[in-house]
Amino acid sequence: SVPPAPSILRRSRARRGGKRVRFAQVTVYYFARRQGFTCVPSAGGSSLGMAPRHHRARRYSLSQFAHLRQVSHRQHLRQHLRREKLRARRRELTQNGTVPSAEAAGLTLADVSDDDLDVGQVEVGDYFYLQPLPTKRRRALLRASGVRRIDAEERQELRALRLSREQCGCVCRLTCEPRTCACSQAGIQCQ
Repeated sequence: SVPPAPSILRRSRARRGGKRVRFAQVTVYYFARRQGFTCVPSAGGSSLGMAPRHHRARRYSLSQFAHLRQVSHRQHLRQHLRREKLRARRRELTQNGTVPSAEAAGLTLADVSDDDLDVGQVEVGDYFYLQPLPTKRRRALLRASGVRRIDAEERQELRALRLSREQCGCVCRLTCEPRTCACSQAGIQCQ
């Protein structure tokens, strides 16, 4: 009888046990905000992007970086809750959005105090994810970042891209006709 060959899995596990990657610091690169031209927002124009080169870099220890991230996420959460509270107050003052009110139109984010927010009730780690921004906010961010001229043609280009992405595949029914099939002509399997 021949003894069984040693397992490849055991050997690789034994090798892996001795080597580990450990990180001691995080390098964060900072870029100026620019009009994007590389992403397609779900609505409107003025996509957000960044300059091709960073203007600053900082190194943090892992604990410093984790703390900075938590502080940043809490600030974003506070701003989000403030905007939600402002919308709710405006809705109350306009009789559920049916009758415009001068008082509601005059309210700003400054009218919502930190005492009105339930930041402690929300777990920051569970909440934080990228939120889509309305076109007005994207434009405001670009202007605040020093972008003087926002390319208005991007709106039409983005609309055309969104429309082209809605139509995916070909128009073949039941059988593929390679002479007229867009998929076949593109060298991919018929969709």
